[in-house]
Amino acid sequence: MSDAIELPRTVEAAYGAVDPEVPLEPGDRRYVDLNSARGDENLATNVARSIRFTPEGGRCCQLVTGHRGSGKSTELKCLQGLLDQAGFFTVYLDIEQTLDLADVEYLDVLVAIARALDETARAKKLRISARLVEAIGDWFAETVLTEEERRDVDLTLQTEYGVGLELPLLARMLAAVTGQIRSGGSARRETRRKLERRLPVLMERLNELVDNVTVRACQEGYRGLVVIVDSLEKMPLKVLESGHTNHSLLFVEHAEQLKALRCHLVYTVPISLLHDRNLGVAFTDVDMIPMVKITEDDGQTPCQAGRDLLFALIARRLDVGAVFADEEILRRLVVTSGGVVRDLMRLVRFACVYAEGPIDERAAQRAVLKLGREYERLIHREDLELLAQVHRQRRLPISKDLARLMYNRLVLPYVNGERWMDIHPAVATAPLFRDYFGVKRET
Repeated sequence: MSDAIELPRTVEAAYGAVDPEVPLEPGDRRYVDLNSARGDENLATNVARSIRFTPEGGRCCQLVTGHRGSGKSTELKCLQGLLDQAGFFTVYLDIEQTLDLADVEYLDVLVAIARALDETARAKKLRISARLVEAIGDWFAETVLTEEERRDVDLTLQTEYGVGLELPLLARMLAAVTGQIRSGGSARRETRRKLERRLPVLMERLNELVDNVTVRACQEGYRGLVVIVDSLEKMPLKVLESGHTNHSLLFVEHAEQLKALRCHLVYTVPISLLHDRNLGVAFTDVDMIPMVKITEDDGQTPCQAGRDLLFALIARRLDVGAVFADEEILRRLVVTSGGVVRDLMRLVRFACVYAEGPIDERAAQRAVLKLGREYERLIHREDLELLAQVHRQRRLPISKDLARLMYNRLVLPYVNGERWMDIHPAVATAPLFRDYFGVKRET
């Protein structure tokens, strides 16, 4: 790192330097390669190779999973950089910026992909067929708008959807449709109903757009089209009346539609589906980003390499010697994080708020207690035996309960040759868990 770069030296500046919501772009000096403490699995490299090695005319559809906060978005940004370097036309879509994650269906995702594809093509000055763009825009207008609204499409889009006239009709229609879906209520339901009623034609229109972008991209020297869809792993877990979860409804029941676009696809998927056998039938390639190991799989022996990497992750963002009263305080926060990158940054942020000067033991302890209280609220009393079993055995039989515990980050996955798991260290600090587990160990 260059000596000319001045790192934040106050807790106020440090707070802004450890924002867990901001993924790093390719080449960012703050990036730390954590793969050696994740079982030596380099997700970005592996997925990029799968796409590069796919024969011409073939398609690669890859799922990526892992806990929220594991650094997945940063790795996907690295993947985008590798694919750009390899000569692919790459479209990155953060679905959270376009849709309401609390209610996402497959139709929403497909339309959001079309919007991102159109926006990226225009941003990169790719000259796709104006006639095709107009035809698809007309089809969306005919399908989604009422007869009265179609009489003056421009006025309708401007007054009812807030979309200006400076963009082509397709861009305005896609913005209007995703806006209606995001807004919720009857507008969302009606838009979905109209699109699903003409699903075969919708898929044909979307693939016409994909095909044209691919052809024009290849004419410009690109090797092919790749669409990366991020943030779907953040969908809140819900059990539906049918008995399915909203996660399985999207990725299992509607897998064929998600895979139907004629280009390379990378989707993030909730970790609750990691052990879903039906997902393995629907998709052949599922890669997981495990947590950074802070202990070996006996739960006792420190994994010093993982701890040092997480320490370095913070040290790339702030001046540890100035912000912390003692660097050992940061090392203890590293252990409490459980190897969850997001939680490590949150712990540092909590401690910044509590500190009167440099972060001391008192501020750090208050930060740990705050994180522990957050996780304790997620524990159901019937979870206690399962959590204790994981803590003792580093394993747990596959079940719906395990899916929920993993989704809520109460149980964390690691890789040490084989996969293993443990409870989040913050769970171990929760009074509810300590009391229960203490009794069990004495009997």
